[in-house]
Amino acid sequence: MPQVIVTRNAVRGIQRCQAFLAAKAPDAARRAGQTIDRYLVSLASHPDIGRPFSDGSDLRELLIPFGHSGYAALYRHVPRETAVYVLAFRHQKEAGYLLP
Repeated sequence: MPQVIVTRNAVRGIQRCQAFLAAKAPDAARRAGQTIDRYLVSLASHPDIGRPFSDGSDLRELLIPFGHSGYAALYRHVPRETAVYVLAFRHQKEAGYLLP
């Protein structure tokens, strides 16, 4: 089973999304964090669950439903390293990912 590795860039995206929500609804931000954790952990047992990313690369996108929309995590499964790298994270209503 692959190890899920969340990069610093993805952590920043998660923190940014949670801070935005926490300013308006702290309880919802806590629930969102739990939902995000649950979905990211699921990548260890189902690394190809996300849809192929639109750029034609080997990247995949995991959609995480929450509220009226949700979040999206950009990741790469590297079987030879038995790893799943979460590279970026955003709210579904945001345009594009912030990549380093």
